Amino acid sequence: MEMFRDFVRSEYYREQSTSIKPSDSEEDREIRLDLRAGGLAGVVKTVKSLITNGAYIFTVLYGTCDAVIVNGFIAFGPKYFQQQFGLTATMAGIAFG
Repeated sequence: MEMFRDFVRSEYYREQSTSIKPSDSEEDREIRLDLRAGGLAGVVKTVKSLITNGAYIFTVLYGTCDAVIVNGFIAFGPKYFQQQFGLTATMAGIAFG
């Protein structure tokens, strides 16, 4: 029974901490309402805010480029070793690994 009371109490405090207070600025209030909004309108607003966020876009582009470079190097590295050093495919794989 005590665990149930603790859960209900934590839910109450979570609701209190996320509720809109009169001292909040208009921008904060709009963001919170967007996050609570359901349906397609909320998704469209959220996607628009992500696309217009420069730091987020550059982080995604960096991660994509990094993944392409690393995966390409892993896939073609042994072949490069094989051609460059005249090794067999087996030895190039062992040397690269």
